[in-house]
Amino acid sequence: MKKKTNKNMDKTKKFETKDLKTTSQAKNKSTNKTASKKAKTKNTKEQKNQSKDNKIAKIIMTAIIIVILILSFIKLGLKFTLVLAVGIAIIVGISALLGKIKNKKRKKVIRIFLIIFLILGILGLIAFSSFLVYITVTAPKFNPNRLQTREVTIMYDKDGKEITKMGSEKREKVTYDELPEVLVDAIVSTEDSRFFEHNGFDAPRFIKATLGQIVGKSNAGGASTLSMQVIKNSFTSTESSGIKGLVRKFTDIYLAIFKLEKNYSKEEIIEYYVNNHFLGGNIYGVEEASQAYFNKSVGDLNLSEAAILAGMFKSPNYYKPTTNPENATKRRKTVLYLMKRHGYITEEEEEMANSIPVEVITKNASGGTSNGATQYQGYIDTVVEELEDKYGVNPYNESLLIYTNMDRSKQEGINKVMNGETYNWINDKVQSGVSVLDSNTGKILAVGAGRNKQGASTFNYATSINRQPGSTAKPLFDYGPGIEYNNWSTYEQFLDGPYKYSNGRSISNWDNSYKGQMTLRKALALSRNIPALKAFQAVDNKKIIEFVQNLGIEPEIENGKIHEAHSIGAFSGVNPVQMSAAYAAFSNGGYYNEPYTITKIVYRDTGKEVEHKSEKKKVMSEATAFMISSVLQDVALTGGSLKNVAAKTGTTNYDDKVVRSKGLPLDAIRDSWVVGYSTKTVIAMWYGYDFIDKEYCLRNLPATVQKDNLFKAIANQVLESNREEFKMPDSVVKLPIISGSNPAKIAPSGYTGQVVYEYFKKDHQPTASSQTDAKLSKPANLKATYANNKVTLTWNPVNNPESNSSYGTFGYNIYQGNVLLDFVTETSYTFQTNNPYTTYKVVATYQSYNGLTSDAATISLKEEKPKDPVTPTTKTIKYKISYHCVDGKTPSTENTITKEREATSTTDTLTLTSAIEKPTDVSFSQCFTKTIDTTKPKLSFPLTVKNGELINIYYSCDTCIE
Repeated sequence: MKKKTNKNMDKTKKFETKDLKTTSQAKNKSTNKTASKKAKTKNTKEQKNQSKDNKIAKIIMTAIIIVILILSFIKLGLKFTLVLAVGIAIIVGISALLGKIKNKKRKKVIRIFLIIFLILGILGLIAFSSFLVYITVTAPKFNPNRLQTREVTIMYDKDGKEITKMGSEKREKVTYDELPEVLVDAIVSTEDSRFFEHNGFDAPRFIKATLGQIVGKSNAGGASTLSMQVIKNSFTSTESSGIKGLVRKFTDIYLAIFKLEKNYSKEEIIEYYVNNHFLGGNIYGVEEASQAYFNKSVGDLNLSEAAILAGMFKSPNYYKPTTNPENATKRRKTVLYLMKRHGYITEEEEEMANSIPVEVITKNASGGTSNGATQYQGYIDTVVEELEDKYGVNPYNESLLIYTNMDRSKQEGINKVMNGETYNWINDKVQSGVSVLDSNTGKILAVGAGRNKQGASTFNYATSINRQPGSTAKPLFDYGPGIEYNNWSTYEQFLDGPYKYSNGRSISNWDNSYKGQMTLRKALALSRNIPALKAFQAVDNKKIIEFVQNLGIEPEIENGKIHEAHSIGAFSGVNPVQMSAAYAAFSNGGYYNEPYTITKIVYRDTGKEVEHKSEKKKVMSEATAFMISSVLQDVALTGGSLKNVAAKTGTTNYDDKVVRSKGLPLDAIRDSWVVGYSTKTVIAMWYGYDFIDKEYCLRNLPATVQKDNLFKAIANQVLESNREEFKMPDSVVKLPIISGSNPAKIAPSGYTGQVVYEYFKKDHQPTASSQTDAKLSKPANLKATYANNKVTLTWNPVNNPESNSSYGTFGYNIYQGNVLLDFVTETSYTFQTNNPYTTYKVVATYQSYNGLTSDAATISLKEEKPKDPVTPTTKTIKYKISYHCVDGKTPSTENTITKEREATSTTDTLTLTSAIEKPTDVSFSQCFTKTIDTTKPKLSFPLTVKNGELINIYYSCDTCIE
């Protein structure tokens, strides 16, 4: 019974539990339904609110789009507005398609992507539209008069006085009908091949050029149409980089499409293009250019001439045929190729036009030399070069106010030298380039751009030459780095003796002689090549590169190094402006300033100002600058050096092959330089010819005199009259040094020997002092012989006293005259020479220390000249000859006749060497048909006759009396 009761109780509990669960579930369901209803109500409200927000957003977006389209229509026209509307419609259509996608996950991803895309697209459209609106708002006002001319550019000197006006030149304008067809075809083919097809903007070309520039293609082009170039020449600027370049480009597009092309025909646009374009020098327009370069009207141009002229539009001065015929030839070839490619000419016409030398075409051309040249043209040309290179502005196309550094008095002084007022030039062919610099700022104060300059933009010898600097490179590549990095003094020791480059090639000095042990001061002042090479080799090559690059000089770097010929200035080359800027660092205490002519430019159209900005860079210590300046004051110029002026000369030679092939004199030189400076002003001067000719060439010694005198003439015009001394900085000490001591020894107080005063870097000066060294004995019994073109010297040995090991090897210096031939350790020396007759010296010394030497043993070889023949005095010898005619009978009959004779002799006797002539004036002539009687005493020859002596001659005959 208990078990059943328990089972029933268990069932009752189960049913109660089940009822409880059912009740609980019912309650939960009721609660969930209530919550669901609340959530649905909440979602419905949120959806209604979201829908309301979406409607508001759509209204706002629609309003924005409508405003953009209206502004686009007003400012950019119907075509662009339609394109913009299509773009917006595409974006809206993509958005509508999104709602039809049912897959929630895919829909969510696509929605996020499209939202980002739509936002970026809309922002892009807004930004681009805003940019275009900005372009239209800020674009210059389209004034048709500016298609004809524009405001001139004015250039001022350092004091604000006007130098010149530019861009106001007379222009001979031509109509489209006056242009030859070949010129129009050449311009269109080269500058804008689809000119007659587009509306001022060539979209395919623009896209192609843009993509090319993005990937770094230098020949991708700028995509400017002829219409855009007309706008650029007359309304906008030449700015081509950055945001400003982008704004300028789109301004050109806007004005070209909506202003120029809408109001003018294609023919009129070409007229503006060819009449307003700068074409070199001071030349504007194709008519002026045609007259200047070809001596004919533009309507008479042939294909070859038209191609040359069309090619100049890209870069007028670079392709100027009268001054750059090689560049013009290459450009003509490109133009003719493009004309053939676009079907304007045949291949035969292309070849024929290319075959005519540009020099022949422009042979009698003036090159525009009569237009616009002023007395300051050299400086003006230098300013124009800087404007184009640094600022990308052409002052003939752009209206500018240009403020320069030109010192009018210094420039006029240079002009007087260049035109021959204050210097006598050897001929009209020799040329010179000069740069005058403010050493503390880098301001170019004056230039000598060349002699006999005719017109604007001719070759500039101050900025455009690229000539080897010769020995003027030695302070830059050799001794400056040695002092800076190796802490050398002006007493640093070098041996000037036979030496070779590292590759085994010999190096010689300019005079083919050696001067033995010498100081840095002497080696640089005398411009010895061998010490210069040794100095170069002693300094870290990378440090030398750093040193010269900091001075604005670019050497020939290969595999991270520069070759050893840099030590004597044999590398690619420099110009006077570069050299003046480099040497300025020695003048101003060690600072490099980039050389410049322009302090400020002002754009007249906008008032925008651009000022010169440069960094004054510390490139060497004050000690290095001062010590180099001290040494260079010892450089001797012809006729004496200038007070408080440091200077270095330089000369370069022709290659032997050039000398032989051109028939040049053996002493011909190519370049002659002088760079000199005071504490304020630097002058760099190149002197030489720009062609190679055996008649017009520099000769070594005469050119030295000429260039030294030329430098002095320039210095007298531009250097300050009261020049300051170069001030020794605190980082340098000056010490009395025993001459010849090596290492340097300070001369003690009361020292009576030879002393030199030299400069040392502080903390690198010598501390050792020395008393007088004993003098070495003079070599005895010096003898000299000459045979087989060889001189042999012999002498007795000198005892070698105990000496400091730093003195080096003991031996003998051999001199021919005052020229050191060699150092030897033996007591004889033989060398070959064709000119032996001079004085020879032998000095006992040490190889590394010439402070301890002997007196010189000397001997002279003299040529034994043959004695002049002595003209003997003559004497008169008088003698008699007695002719005896004897018959053969006994006793014989004898007839006799005596004749007096006279002759001259250098002695008291006369020598007769042959039989004496028979007399013809005797009556017994029959007798003389016979021979001399041999029975009588015979005469032997030669016969000596004394003054007054009687000679008897016997003849025999059959009958002696007639």
